[in-house]
Amino acid sequence: MLLAVCACAALIFAVISEFIVGTLTDERAAASLTALEAATDYFPNSARLHGRLAAIAEREGDLSLAESHILRAIARSPYNYSFAEMLASVEESRSDCDSAERSLREAIRLAPNKADVHWSLANLLLRRGELGPSLEEFQTAAALKRSLLPGTLNLIWRASNGSVEALEIVSGEEAAARIALARFLLNHSRAEEAAAVLNTVGREQRLASAECDALLSDFVGSNQLELARSLWARTVGANDREPPLISNGGFESDAVEGFSQFDWKINRSDYARASIAEGNARTGARSLRLDFLGRDTTRLDNEVEQLVVVKPGAHYRLECYWKSDGLVTSEGPRIVVTTTPAASPEWVASTEPVSAGRSDWQHLETKFVAPSSIDGRPVGLYISIKRRPKFSYDEPTRGRIYFDDFTLTEQPPVATERQTARGHDRS
Repeated sequence: MLLAVCACAALIFAVISEFIVGTLTDERAAASLTALEAATDYFPNSARLHGRLAAIAEREGDLSLAESHILRAIARSPYNYSFAEMLASVEESRSDCDSAERSLREAIRLAPNKADVHWSLANLLLRRGELGPSLEEFQTAAALKRSLLPGTLNLIWRASNGSVEALEIVSGEEAAARIALARFLLNHSRAEEAAAVLNTVGREQRLASAECDALLSDFVGSNQLELARSLWARTVGANDREPPLISNGGFESDAVEGFSQFDWKINRSDYARASIAEGNARTGARSLRLDFLGRDTTRLDNEVEQLVVVKPGAHYRLECYWKSDGLVTSEGPRIVVTTTPAASPEWVASTEPVSAGRSDWQHLETKFVAPSSIDGRPVGLYISIKRRPKFSYDEPTRGRIYFDDFTLTEQPPVATERQTARGHDRS
């Protein structure tokens, strides 16, 4: 019975002790230094109590008390990495950075996969002016905890005076991190470097990344059209050949989901249904099919469009083929070239309208000079199918049209009459 009573008393004491220690070390509860010091007298072997007391003492500026109790916590729980990390914080606060570094390296030895410890060591090294040694620790921290990467890039960008080499080190080789780095560089007006970084990411990894799709759209939005189209082509294409100015002009391939920046975009319309037709093509196996729904005052605007990139001031010829089946309309649709601002696009050129009735494949073309650009960069234009009614009301359009074999080719400049006359004089 005596043994049983002793056992019960010990159990009760253990439960009460655990309750008291748990309450005092709960970070959600307020605890004073006085209460914690009294508790450590009763429970001197509780590493948690010593650690909690040390944390509060450091926060209140009593570094000697904090160091004393964190050392006791380490002595009682030598494999707890967080105590070594706390000791490093106290040591750095006392300007003993060498000791702080040793404590953090001990914490890393105890917990090599804890991103926050690597982050703490990296920041300590950086504050000491040791940029090079800090980069490896930053890279390890960001690899272990991806949410640290944006802050790391900002920090290293400032600390290294915009060194892309330093940013590449902390980003590492993982695809998502490389894409994040490319986006960071683009946002800091370093488009060429951003493109170079993105080109180090494999094609399959790009296609699997929604962030890469968003990044390509950012290149377009930043008016980096030439780079954007080159990156897009290397992403969606199976080879490195330069694509034609109009991509997928024969509609033979499906647009890669999520990567339609420079492919045909087919949007919803209230007046016509656009689709890819199998087995009814001028060449190949497919064509674009427009089925008109017979609604009054038929309009077509951006239901079918593609963004192309051209040289400013250069001469171009746009061609395609069409055929109709029972087309009833007061004026057929046209192929139109417009400028890119979505708010107020201007018509650069247009073909003649498609004629009504039933016809076999017929040729359409228009020639134009690409608009100039202030900085000489390539210009973005939209190729689209449009129909604008002549009057505020006209009869509904019915029937069907097929389009196929779109091409856009650069042409030599057209000689003016004065240039022609000079040529004759010289001859």
